[in-house]
Amino acid sequence: MYHQPHAYHQPQMTRSLSQKKRDQAEARKAFNNEWQSGLVNAPCKDPGYCCFAFWCAYCAAYGQRKAQMRDAWPSQYTCCNGSTCVSGRCGERSNPELCLCLEVVCCFPTSVATTRFMVQDEQRVMNTQCDNCLIGFMLLTQQIALCLRCAAMISGNSDIERLADVVDCLADLTYASVCACMLTQQKIQIQYRDKQLNRAAPPGVMQAPTAPQMVPGKRSGPAPIVVVNVPPPYQQPRAPMTAPPQRPVPPSAPRRSAKPDNYYPTV
Repeated sequence: MYHQPHAYHQPQMTRSLSQKKRDQAEARKAFNNEWQSGLVNAPCKDPGYCCFAFWCAYCAAYGQRKAQMRDAWPSQYTCCNGSTCVSGRCGERSNPELCLCLEVVCCFPTSVATTRFMVQDEQRVMNTQCDNCLIGFMLLTQQIALCLRCAAMISGNSDIERLADVVDCLADLTYASVCACMLTQQKIQIQYRDKQLNRAAPPGVMQAPTAPQMVPGKRSGPAPIVVVNVPPPYQQPRAPMTAPPQRPVPPSAPRRSAKPDNYYPTV
């Protein structure tokens, strides 16, 4: 049976999750690779996908997460890639397709940002100053629209209400356009990664050669064999074998004189 965790365990879980986010943010400062296309130039690189991401943003975000995970889908999928407190507790193992759909529909901004962080962490890609400026302006307009909406609800002033509507419309248009550019930029980077992986992959099963085709005016049958004189491989010459010099004959010892018959002297 599931038991509710104690109160003193919850601050520890919150601190560990926030510490993990701080470590990731600190590690991303050391990234030195660049995007294959900037955020401004991404719509020009792939205008068709940019239009698709603008009008069908949910479908683009759904397919992009699966493309980014590649072979890790669906075995390693978790909601928002483990960046929230409910990640891993939503039944991702039993039905990852449904969980990803709910993530994209219910938490669309977080889903797009999660895929972007996954691309950056895998390929060590850093945002440019222009990218940070556009993303910051998009977030700033949303915060201003929220503040004006709250002020209009509290004061009941019709002028502030109309101003809040205008800023809210501007924020939505800015978010939709910048988000489409972000999805296009990420899609170009994912395609670049797939090309690099396919280029480095070993060749597959060799296919049998196709049968020769009949060409009029040419002799059918196998092509003639051309003999090419290939020089023998270079071998280092060996020194000729010579007999070792003869050793000098040692001088013979001098012969001793024969012993006399009478060895003892006579008196």
